[in-house]
Amino acid sequence: MVAPYVQGLGEKGGALLFQFAPQDLGGPARFAEELGAFLTALPRGPLYAVELRNREILTPRYAAALAAAGAAHCINAHPRMPDVRTQAALTGLATAPALVVRWLLGPGETYEEAGRRFAPFDRLQEEDPTTRRGLATLARESVARHQPVLITVNNNAEGSAPLSIVKLAAEIVRPTSG
Repeated sequence: MVAPYVQGLGEKGGALLFQFAPQDLGGPARFAEELGAFLTALPRGPLYAVELRNREILTPRYAAALAAAGAAHCINAHPRMPDVRTQAALTGLATAPALVVRWLLGPGETYEEAGRRFAPFDRLQEEDPTTRRGLATLARESVARHQPVLITVNNNAEGSAPLSIVKLAAEIVRPTSG
């Protein structure tokens, strides 16, 4: 899997993301140990990122497994997870190889509900300024540390991914006070 990814995309590949949907992962300690073994066995080169939907897995052991393998936690704006700033703090963003983000859903949403309400995804319908400000702050801090920043946005986050991206970009470059 990794070789075709690297051969096909090279440095333009961004992050190779491993997503773990909500499930029984064997507990935080076991998951961190098994994840660390998996990540360190992968070929060196690509940026690897791990996305979770089990908030109980966000432990110091998980952060240490990522750090030991040179991988990043994929911060995700999703109702099942802590807010984006909390995820950054719990997973060691300051020393991570990159900021990797997926802005997926607003608070209390499901994909099905948001998809029905927001279609045809041509306007912002339920803005989430708290998440936008949090992501903008993380992006500015990461750029200041010379970390790559990779952010993807889902239409179900606010109603229109392209328009959310425009507002997020404006927030990132907005002058901050103090």
